[in-house]
Amino acid sequence: MNKKIFLILLIIFLIVPAGADAARELNGDQLDLQQTEAGQVIIAKNNVELIYDELRITAEDEAIYRRYNGEIEFRNNVEFFYRQYEGQSVELTGNLEQEIIHLIGEAQITGPTSYIEADKIDFYQAENRIEVQGNVYLEYQDFWAEADQLTYYTERKFMHLEGNVKGERNGESFTADAADINQKTEEVKLQGQARVTLPRAEESESSTDENSEAAENDN
Repeated sequence: MNKKIFLILLIIFLIVPAGADAARELNGDQLDLQQTEAGQVIIAKNNVELIYDELRITAEDEAIYRRYNGEIEFRNNVEFFYRQYEGQSVELTGNLEQEIIHLIGEAQITGPTSYIEADKIDFYQAENRIEVQGNVYLEYQDFWAEADQLTYYTERKFMHLEGNVKGERNGESFTADAADINQKTEEVKLQGQARVTLPRAEESESSTDENSEAAENDN
């Protein structure tokens, strides 16, 4: 068989510890296996896909996997799948051994209860934590918010937003320097220069109630 055709069709099954059930593989239209002084490097090009236990990553152009230290790089139209989370970005870097994923450029991630987009999203899988930076936008249920930074503790369903926070919930708009959001209790705590603007309908109802109380007191 022609070597070039063989490389195009080849699927690399990575070494998996004995007893592990999940598959580990890297594939693409072309694969280049390089042996460096540090160790093996696999470069996949065009329509690449990595499956690594519960993690799946795809990209349009290129993937680089440094097997000797676990580092990965994916470029162009990257999609990311991990448990109940799905994401996408222009580029992705990370480390499989350390269980860290960085979504870079037009980054988005959707979870079971929320949607987040930003310039960069860092997913620390082992720590159940997501760090979000730059032009942060958060949305879940009837709530949306924008901020400079966001830290999301996925297991606790707790979020902390920092810097130029603004958003809306149930028709109430708000601004603050920072905000804490507890998705389990649906509590929102605003901190620093905090302000809430009530909906007009509620303001009108409050004014009507106050006028009625004043009239009753006069009588």
